[in-house]
Amino acid sequence: MKSVSVDLRSYGEERPKERHGFVQLVLPVAGQLEIDVCGLQEKLSPSKGVLIHRDALHTQKSDGLNRSLIVDVDEKSVSAQLLDNFSSRPFIDLSQRTLRLVNYMRHVRHKGNDEVGTDALWARMLMESLANENPDVMSRLSALKALMEIDPFMPWSLERMADHADISVSRLHVIFREEFDETPHIWLSDIRMKKICALLAHSSLAVAEIADRAGFSDQTALTRAMKKTMGTTPAAYRRANNAQQQ
Repeated sequence: MKSVSVDLRSYGEERPKERHGFVQLVLPVAGQLEIDVCGLQEKLSPSKGVLIHRDALHTQKSDGLNRSLIVDVDEKSVSAQLLDNFSSRPFIDLSQRTLRLVNYMRHVRHKGNDEVGTDALWARMLMESLANENPDVMSRLSALKALMEIDPFMPWSLERMADHADISVSRLHVIFREEFDETPHIWLSDIRMKKICALLAHSSLAVAEIADRAGFSDQTALTRAMKKTMGTTPAAYRRANNAQQQ
């Protein structure tokens, strides 16, 4: 298997007991799910998940509508600390930090974001949130930047950025100024433009659709912004990249 696989799944009637050759996280995002892991039973919900160790016998069922984020991870990619933390009791009361990561990835998967490396990067941050409930501010800021780079077109308000980093908006401004010599807004604008350029160069999406995905009111607004920051238009940028690839 790949080192990390992420999927959204629903469950119905109880399945035959099974075991996997990898570690699996089951993180409900809607409804409830009854699960049995090695004889231990629990009802999972959006605030409670489970870490199923490699080769652990388990089964699950649900009588109602449900949806879970399923993360399959090669055991070699999981820290010994995390495996030990949930060795005797695999069920996890999810912290607010972990819940934000779960909801974020649910949003990304719903949009169909399947860029190479996205799942592995997000899963690593998820594992870190489960192993370390009190990361320092720079670790939280690094995680925030990584999330924003995965999906820069999400409506990243200053409040949302600060919430993900568990700091105030004013503190967010101060740290960005001290560490990166720019404001959060300018940094976000830069990575959004990089994403736009990548879509122009490597996708067949119409410029109008790219403008819509990036949050511009129309294609003309994107053209003005790109002309101002890069000195070229979306159409000219795409033509130049196509010519280089030929």
